[in-house]
Formats: sequence, C-alpha cells, structure tokens
Amino acid sequence: MNRRTPQPQRRSSRRDHSSASKPLSERSRRAPAGGLRMRLRLYFLRHAQAFVDSLGRLRKAPLASTMTVMVIGIALALPTGLYLVVKNLRGFDDQWQSATQLSVFLQKALPAPRLSKLLDELKQDNEITHFEYRDPAAVLIEFSQLADLGDSLEVLDDNPLPGIIIVQSAATDSDAMAKLVDRLEAKAEIDFVQLDRRWLERLYAIVDIGKRSIIVLACLLGLAVVLVVGNTIRLSIEGRRAEIKIIKLIGGTDGFIRRPFLYSGLWYGLFGGVFALILINIALFAIRGPVKALARLYDDGFGLLAVDFSTTGIVILGAILLGWGGSWLAVSRHLRDIQPT
Repeated sequence: MNRRTPQPQRRSSRRDHSSASKPLSERSRRAPAGGLRMRLRLYFLRHAQAFVDSLGRLRKAPLASTMTVMVIGIALALPTGLYLVVKNLRGFDDQWQSATQLSVFLQKALPAPRLSKLLDELKQDNEITHFEYRDPAAVLIEFSQLADLGDSLEVLDDNPLPGIIIVQSAATDSDAMAKLVDRLEAKAEIDFVQLDRRWLERLYAIVDIGKRSIIVLACLLGLAVVLVVGNTIRLSIEGRRAEIKIIKLIGGTDGFIRRPFLYSGLWYGLFGGVFALILINIALFAIRGPVKALARLYDDGFGLLAVDFSTTGIVILGAILLGWGGSWLAVSRHLRDIQPT
C-alpha cells in the first residue's frame, strides 16, 4: 500500500501542474485588460461624482452663484454684442461698396472704336471686379431725375455730358485705390476719375477701429472673467480649508481635491455663457423695431441678424474655457498653501 500511494500522487501533481499552467497564462494575459477597464471605470465614476457634487455646491449658495454668473454673462455679452454689430453692418454692403466705386468720365464725343478698345482693357484689368458703361443720353436722363429739372434740359441743342463708366474696384485700401485712379487717368480716352478718397479713408479707419476694439475688449473682459471665477473659487477653497486638510491627512491627492473646484469653474462659465446669450437676444429684440423703422426710411430691407449657431457655440465654449482656466489658476495657487499639520 505504501509503495502504490506515491504513484497516483505523482500523476495527480503532474496533471494539476499541466492543467493549472494554461489558466495561469491566460489569466496573466487577461488581468491587465480587466484592471485597465476597472481603473477607467473608477476614473470616470469619480469625475461624474465631482461633476454632480460641484453643481450641488453651487445650488447651496444660490445668491453668490447667481451674482457670479451674472457678472460673467455681462462681461461676455459686451464683446459679443459688438461683434454682432459689426456683423450686422454687412447688411449695408451695397452702400459700402459704392464708396469704392470710381466714376470714370470719358472724353466728349469719343469714337466708338476707341470706346470699345477701352472697355476691353477694363475687362482684362485684374484690379477691376465690375464696371458699367452709361452713354451720354442715359447720363443726361439720370442727371435730370436726380436734379429734379424736369423738361428744362430739352431746350439744350447738344448734350453737354460725356459718357461715364462706373468701375467697381477690388482694392482694399486707399493707396491701392489712388494708384488705380492715376493709372486710369493716364489713358487718353478718359478725361478724369472721381473718387471721394477722404470718405473711403474714413470708412476703412472706422472698420479697422471696430475690429481692433472688439479684440481688445474681448481680451480685457475675458481676463475679468478669469479673475472673477478665480476669486470665487479662492473663497470656496478657504471655506473648505479644514476639509482639504483632512483629505490630505488620509492620503487624498491634489488631483482628487482639485477636481470638484475645476468643475465648479466649468459650471460658472457655462451658466455665464448662457446668460450672456439671453442678454444679447433681449437687446436685439429691444432694438429690432427701431432698426426696421430706420430701414423703411431709407427704402432698405435691412434687418438685424439673430445669434446664429456658430456664435452660440463660440460664446459657450469660450465661457467654459475661461471658467475652467480661472478655476485652475486659483486651485493651483492656493492648494499648495494648505498643508496638514
């Protein structure tokens, strides 16, 4: 009996070893994947908890949270409103383009072959986007209508007005327009070219000032939003100083402590952006009636453009980034000063 007992034990040990070797190798390959999924699950679960917890803390202080959101909304509404003003001015493109038009007065009694040659040269000019020729008879009729002279011009024996070419230039600045005028006046078929250069310079200056003002104002008010959110988060950190010390004593990391404050900044930015869009829509609704009345006086169908999807996305995304950035600066600065004793 004693001689036979070791044999099954040796066989069983070999079977156990061979049967256990394969599951162990499989577990060694599957364990990292399962551990990674668990870590990712815990990671997103903690973020979701911090996300919801930060919103709950904002609801516990409704007055302070509302005031912060209103300040952020007003700061974001100002540059966005200016941007919409410039965007709405595009409705006057026809009037603005008339400022870049040249009135080319031709030589009187210009022969048809020379006129045809001049028109062909204008077609081939890359700095001219469009032109329209008006013969002397059409110019006389238009002048009579604009001057309200009625039939008084019929007493004239000859038409004293020359033909005119209305030229639309592709130039974007006054210097380029001046060079085009000089080049046209050098042609023998052209008597002179009329252009209100001073008005054109004023127009470009106003547009440039408007664009730069929007950029400067957006930067300044964006910085104000960062400071407002940062100060609000700083006060929240100071109010939870004892809690933060306890969390650090039991081994809580800075990332774990930082997370709810960052989400608080995100909520401030999101609500501030929504409030800014509400203010802008209220302002557009308030001035829509007077703008329509003004457009009717000028026989123009111009109307205010509403806040489109792209503008909404830019405002919301920018507000969230500003709120997150202000919170990050405050937490990074003040969290280092809080150490457990």
